[in-house]
Amino acid sequence: MRADPPVVAKPSPHLEGVVVRLSGGTMIAQRGDVNRLRTLLVLSLLTACAAPSGAGEEGGHGDLEIISEGLTVGGAAGARCSTTSVAPLSEQLIQEVQCLEPGRMRRIDEISGVSLSDATFPFLQTPAADALERAVQRRGGRRIYLNSGLRTLPAQYLLYQWYRRGRCGISLAARPGRSNHESGLAIDIDDNGSWRSALGAEGFNWLGSRDPVHFDFVRGGTDLRRLSVLAFQRLWNRNHPEDRIAEDGDYGPQTESRLSRAPAEGFRVGASCGGEPEAPTEPMAVDWERRSDGTYDFRAEAPASISRVVYAIDGYVIGRASRDEGDDFHIHYEFNFHTDERLVEVTGYDAADRPVGLGLGLIDVTEDTAVFIKQMGPGLYEIGLERPPEAVAAIEVRADGFLLRDGVSGSSWSTRHAVRSSFESLGERRFEIATYNADGSHRGTLRRTFVLR
Repeated sequence: MRADPPVVAKPSPHLEGVVVRLSGGTMIAQRGDVNRLRTLLVLSLLTACAAPSGAGEEGGHGDLEIISEGLTVGGAAGARCSTTSVAPLSEQLIQEVQCLEPGRMRRIDEISGVSLSDATFPFLQTPAADALERAVQRRGGRRIYLNSGLRTLPAQYLLYQWYRRGRCGISLAARPGRSNHESGLAIDIDDNGSWRSALGAEGFNWLGSRDPVHFDFVRGGTDLRRLSVLAFQRLWNRNHPEDRIAEDGDYGPQTESRLSRAPAEGFRVGASCGGEPEAPTEPMAVDWERRSDGTYDFRAEAPASISRVVYAIDGYVIGRASRDEGDDFHIHYEFNFHTDERLVEVTGYDAADRPVGLGLGLIDVTEDTAVFIKQMGPGLYEIGLERPPEAVAAIEVRADGFLLRDGVSGSSWSTRHAVRSSFESLGERRFEIATYNADGSHRGTLRRTFVLR
């Protein structure tokens, strides 16, 4: 079973936006850490040399990717030969397709006995995914390895651009909107000989010697290609009302131009199953802790209906966690910039991959005293200080000038350096955190503005 693709971290100032992405996670080249970067490059090459054959159209199995913050799909075409760079945007497209036709797609990385290459996107149309599961069961659960499955619109864009530019070993690639793999009904496997009988019995047609790794599912499903284009057009228009394009499912010059400029990490506003983007309704609690090495552990407390969460800082995705990995949805993250007042958002998704939960926070990324605001539940927030000076004996917190009482201690004078308070009305609030010495004398006041939702 393959986990979600690793997340791109924010860049280091020293390396002008360079980060190192490994199949097992993200590693950031820190200031002046050139030797570390060189070592990672060597290790990546050794790993690639030791990897199994069967790279197919993806052009290689290398585990390391160097990309930059704000990477567009067009920019990814000039980067490493892997479609994993556009995986976050691809996930948004699938979610939008599910809005257009609920139940159309099914994840295949959760099917017992199915393993995927790093570049294989973990979705097929539901009839094809069900048939793949039955084929595995026919062989007593023997593991099947897929080198390719569904290819999303941005992934096909990359392959086509590499083909046109003579890059990445791509000898042939269809124009976006025309590849069989975009239908969500095709798979590629190396061990085609031993799987032909089981796959054929479940409706997969082997293409033969002209493409020996390729199988097409022919007993159900629909042509997904126009729907995928339409999903992208809807996402673009939702995020660019000033630059709308036709929502007709046709891959023309206007759509291609916008696709090349689309963020590889995904749009700020994602899939919507109605006229407006869906607003998550389940409140979630979010928490974090800074380690001694300056990295952070993030956790979330979510209702039972939520099966996975996505963490974002200032709109940039920093990590994903599923309930299968633990009920606290833990991730570990390293910031590259020490800045104040960064927005924390954790979005929870249900089993149908709909965004149904939301938790918010404000974090000061600094090794010194930091202000924090953390959502603890419906309308419940905790405001306080992390790592205050030893001389700070207590704090008081005001919201829009009103003194707040700590729901934990029952007092507005908080010696635990935090105040937990319920808010009946939400929206923007101006917080003042006043610090006091042990004798009651005022030390100073920190101010933050935050939108409660």
